[in-house]
Amino acid sequence: MSTTCDYCHEEVLPGEVTEGRLNGKPAHQECLFRGVAGSAAHILRKCSCFGGTRHDPPGLTTRQAAKLALDTYRALNGDAL
Repeated sequence: MSTTCDYCHEEVLPGEVTEGRLNGKPAHQECLFRGVAGSAAHILRKCSCFGGTRHDPPGLTTRQAAKLALDTYRALNGDAL
């Protein structure tokens, strides 16, 4: 039985599910993170919340943008979440 991530709407494969849930449903680790921490631009404080104008790079899927947010956080803070 396949499960769809509530954030990106892509299939959640074995090994991709986090301990947490998004809206009560399984989610990819990066999608769960994005739902809490925001975009890469937000993590870098370059989005409109901080007076900036940056958004997700064009052409990224929802899941790719979520992966970018998690990768950006890890680049700044290491692997620990």
